[in-house]
Parts: sequence; C-alpha cells; structure tokens
Amino acid sequence: MILQAALVLAGLTVASGSLCCQPRQFNAFQYVTYVNSTSTLRALYFIVYDGINERYLITGDRNNRKFVGTTKVIYDYRKRIGYNIDAEARTCTTFPVRGNFRDQENVCVPSGAVSVGPFFYGYNQNRLNSQSYTYNSTTADGRQQNVVTTITETNCVPIVISTITYGSPGGNSNTMVGYNDFYPGIRDITVFDIPPYCNE
Repeated sequence: MILQAALVLAGLTVASGSLCCQPRQFNAFQYVTYVNSTSTLRALYFIVYDGINERYLITGDRNNRKFVGTTKVIYDYRKRIGYNIDAEARTCTTFPVRGNFRDQENVCVPSGAVSVGPFFYGYNQNRLNSQSYTYNSTTADGRQQNVVTTITETNCVPIVISTITYGSPGGNSNTMVGYNDFYPGIRDITVFDIPPYCNE
C-alpha cells in the first residue's frame, strides 16, 4: 500500500491545463509516511522514474534499515510485467503489472491549483525558493483527494507532497512524500537492465 501511495504521487514541460510539471525522468530518494485510522507506515525508497518509457524502479527498505538494498523492483508498463530482483542472491520473480502508467497527470500542478504562498528553505545565498499549492483531485477508483504540494520555484521539482484521501480502506488517509537528492534525468539507464537469471 505504501509503495503504491508513493508512486501515485510519483525534461520540464507544461502540460495543457497545468501550471508546471516535474521532469518526466528523474532519480530521487522518497521518504513516505502513510497514516489512516488503523495504522502508520513509513518507508525510505530510492526511485528511478522513467515516464518516457513508462517504467520505474524502486529499491529500499520499508523498515528504514538501508537506503538502497540489493533488491530492486522494476515495473514495466509497456511490457505489462514487473521484476523483483535480488542481485546478491541472484534471484528473480516476475509478476503482472496491471492498470495504466500514470505519468504527467499525477506529476503536474493543475492550472486550478490555489497558491498558499512562497516558502524558503535555507537562508542567504543557499536559500531554495519554492511555492506551495493546494488542489482537489479524484483517484482512479473515484475517491476524492485534497493535495498540498511544495515545489521549487524554478523547474517544478517536488519537495513535499501531502495527500488526504477520503473514503480510503481503514478510514480517511494521509500520505506524505518528501523528496531528497532529486536528480532530473536518469544517471544510469542500465539499472533497468534485466539480468539473464530472470529468464531461467
């Protein structure tokens, strides 16, 4: 559930009807907190997001023991297949990928978003100028959401995204995703290479 929540909130362009959109390819650490009336989950992931080729890779540890582990999960929406790969153990399992890849519709600030003011991180010459917006949206299964997003003033890079979803299983829920070490583009495209033992 927490992984799915991170991904939903997961070349700079401005899409039609949007104020701005984050890059369609990026590497970043995501710290995710998911809270509802029955549970609280926290996780730290490293994500490589490739909106151009409709795929993403996630590695990390739900218990926050390691930033990047030997296990990675690749979701490839064009091939409709996912891979759970452990490079150290040389094991690989596959699983079907369902649904549609959610690209710019979920990483853009819509034109109807309301500005809740500028924010500044740091100080002096090292200050990071950012903007925060709030807007309402509807999930793929029809539930209502209120989203507050804070992005850099230039480049639309996400800093924090907080989403309250109404009518979630277990009651209303709040998901917060914080980004760190955000890098536009993909540093190493070979992370998506599928090892030969996946086909054995």
